[in-house]
Amino acid sequence: MTEIMIRFWSGLAGGVLLGSVIFGQAVFRPDHPAFECVTVGALAAGMLTLVRSAHRSQAVALALVYSGLRIALAPMLHWSSAVSGMLLVLGILGVAQLYDLLARSGLRFGKFFIVGPLVGGVYLALAPITELESMNVLNAGSLLMLRLGLGILIGEGVALGVELAELAGWKLRPRTY
Repeated sequence: MTEIMIRFWSGLAGGVLLGSVIFGQAVFRPDHPAFECVTVGALAAGMLTLVRSAHRSQAVALALVYSGLRIALAPMLHWSSAVSGMLLVLGILGVAQLYDLLARSGLRFGKFFIVGPLVGGVYLALAPITELESMNVLNAGSLLMLRLGLGILIGEGVALGVELAELAGWKLRPRTY
């Protein structure tokens, strides 16, 4: 359990630290898009850690809880928030599965180079839904680039944090397949 917590906190710290380098203190402002470095960073760190440690059912439970919270908050926000949240969690769960496959295939370092663009792709694909209320012809390009960059940033930071924890010796117990 200790190695799982260390990986989770390392992943979250990686996402928040990288976000802080780019966005500064805005990472800690809930009204700023950079706050997703904390919220989605925690989700991604949990997903990567749980899938990597063979706790897939807990990763699915985390996905369901996150989706449930987005649905519960939808009346206060907008229905698009619930839909984008559910699709985001599915995308991150898929990226976590790929991260685990890469690790099991023997890739010890560098998985974050793959995870970042994949999470960025999920963010980019969901941008029209996520930004439904604010996107228009004049700002579409900048909003798409913001979402892409934010996804890459979160994916890179979280995956790097988890990888560094693995490299530091917090290895998982051998799996039995």
